Amino acid sequence: MKRRSVRTTVGCFVISMLLLGSGFAADITFPTPSYEGEKLKKVREWEKTWAGKKITIENIDQVKDFLHEGVYKAMTNPTIFGAEALWCEVVPYKQYSLSKGMIEATLKHAPTNKIDAEGMLVGYGDVPGIHFPQPATGLEMAWNFDGNTRGDSHHEIQRGSVVDCRTRFEREAEQYRWELYWINRYDVPPIPRFTKKQNPRGIARSFFQRHAAPADFVDTTMLEIKYQDIHREEDLWVYTAMFRRIRRYANNQRTDQIDGTDMIYDDQDGWYTHLIHNTYKYIGRADLLVARHQDSSKLQRITGQGFWDGVQRERVNHWVVEVKNKDPNYVYSKQLWYLDPESWQMNFKVMYDRQGRLWKMYELFYTEFPSYGGQTTPIFNSEHIVDFLRSHGSCSKREVKAVGIEIPLKQFRTQALKEKSY
Repeated sequence: MKRRSVRTTVGCFVISMLLLGSGFAADITFPTPSYEGEKLKKVREWEKTWAGKKITIENIDQVKDFLHEGVYKAMTNPTIFGAEALWCEVVPYKQYSLSKGMIEATLKHAPTNKIDAEGMLVGYGDVPGIHFPQPATGLEMAWNFDGNTRGDSHHEIQRGSVVDCRTRFEREAEQYRWELYWINRYDVPPIPRFTKKQNPRGIARSFFQRHAAPADFVDTTMLEIKYQDIHREEDLWVYTAMFRRIRRYANNQRTDQIDGTDMIYDDQDGWYTHLIHNTYKYIGRADLLVARHQDSSKLQRITGQGFWDGVQRERVNHWVVEVKNKDPNYVYSKQLWYLDPESWQMNFKVMYDRQGRLWKMYELFYTEFPSYGGQTTPIFNSEHIVDFLRSHGSCSKREVKAVGIEIPLKQFRTQALKEKSY
């Protein structure tokens, strides 16, 4: 009888733990649509009036509540950006189709994910997916942004212009780029990371870039590596074909502007370095029109214009995070990140100068591309970043060649900088 009682007690304990575990899992919902139920019905009713309509200076005030102040400011003052008029188009909201790997990884790891006292995700590198689908803090939202690996790898060609809107002078640029995530992988083998033998340096993410324009940058190559160790700063090497030399950039140069654009190195993809350099404060939700299913062929502009026309904007209910760098002398006094509730990528961000003035706005225009295993992955295919103080803009399109592919690891060595150049 005693033996049976023990077995019964142990059995009940195991069942209780399983139920408790399933209870925790039940608290995790993913994917998380931007709208559903009654909220979706209201959006669809609003779309009956606005979907398919062209937004211009004549009717922009009727949708002002759904435009960020930066977009509204640009479109109501088009001459600042070298245009007589600016316009965009409203399109219906469409939920993202996320990969099976991302969904499974999120549901598996999210119930037990934690952040330590230093602000670091516990198990970073071994817990792929969106880490906190129902976030409670700005820091958790920042880790969600970090958790999207954009299909684990991709190759693209970026073409664009840096525009001085006052003089209408343009400088064209073209880059071939390969990007690879080494940890937190959820679709492309190996999952969730490359082995220590394959990745002895502990790389988290890397990109290799070869310039084809402008003329003075032809065959310049770049290699940037972000490490898993949060206390190890990124490495950035540049090979200049003109001098046939490899130069390593110092960390304090990350706030330098990139090749005359309005972007600094930290701005790439929204934020390209370790999260622990900042503090994060959740501000609230923002129901705004952004480009999530952009046909890049519909983007237009005239020479000297530093802001895209033809942006296809759909309503999205963003998570908004105020971001401040821990360095009191950092170039931005603060940033606002507008994070997509479905993919947790950054649809746009705004940057303020040290006097607290609106300085820049960076918009990323997404669409869904074929990726590993016949799935689709949302990746941005075009962008513009504008400087309100200088009347300056940088507009570009990205021809995404492949997503979720195998990229030779040797491409992310400094030796490749010369091998892939002239």
